[in-house]
Amino acid sequence: MRRILMIAVVLLSTVLVKAQDNSNRIGMGLGGFYRPAASATLFWEHETHYHNAWEFFATGSLKLDDFEYLGTNYRCWGVGAAWKPCLYRARNRYGSARIGVSLGAAPTDFLAGIHAGWQHSYALRKGWQFYWQAGVDVMIPKRDDLIRVGAGIGIKMPVRIR
Repeated sequence: MRRILMIAVVLLSTVLVKAQDNSNRIGMGLGGFYRPAASATLFWEHETHYHNAWEFFATGSLKLDDFEYLGTNYRCWGVGAAWKPCLYRARNRYGSARIGVSLGAAPTDFLAGIHAGWQHSYALRKGWQFYWQAGVDVMIPKRDDLIRVGAGIGIKMPVRIR
C-alpha cells in the first residue's frame, strides 16, 4: 500500500511540476522613464523550464518635452526580444532578470537599444499574472537619450494553443 501511494505521489508531483512549463502569454504594460517619457508595450512571452522565458515585444514611447503643449512631443517605437532567466522563486511569485535588444525608429532617426533590468511577476487566478519591472536602456545612436532609466507595470494573460 505504501509503495502504491508513493508511486501516485511521485507521478502526481511530476505532472504538477510540468504544468507551467512551455506556456505562452500575451501581455501589455505601461511605464515611464527619467527625462519625462511614457511608454506602452505589447508582448508575447514563451515560458520555458523553471519560469525562464523569452519575450518578443513592440513598444512605443512618447517623450514629454513640454507638459502644457503636447505638440512638441517626441515619439519613437521599437521591436525586440528579451531573455528572462528566473533568479528568484517563491509561492505565487517569481523574479527574473531581463536582458534584451531592440530596433526601432524615431521621426528622424534609427534607434537600436540594449535593455537590462528586473521583472517581478505575481500569479493570479486562471494563469493570469501581474508584474512590475525596472530597468535601464542604452539607446544608440541618440546622444541626448543615451541612457534611459524607467519602471512599469502590466498584466499577462495566458494563451492556450492546442
